[in-house]
Amino acid sequence: MEREAARRTATPDPEETRRRLTSEVAEVETAIALVASGAASRITLTGLRFGEQLARRFRGEARLRGLRLDPLPWPEDAGCDLIVRRIDE
Repeated sequence: MEREAARRTATPDPEETRRRLTSEVAEVETAIALVASGAASRITLTGLRFGEQLARRFRGEARLRGLRLDPLPWPEDAGCDLIVRRIDE
């Protein structure tokens, strides 16, 4: 029984991956909008599975809006936290 459960978690579910990625994209876009608007000076998004990839994807847009995206990777490539902040901070 334990072996079967381990096997299920070892194989990624494409639908769950899609939902998670969609959710994380929305979180990053929202954080960028909030910091760019001045509603927040900095936001830390935690527990992102795709945080490093999203930081690369949105880095140019963030820079144009005067922001930095700083990923904080977790050990063993398990995900990361992502700080969205103003460049002058």
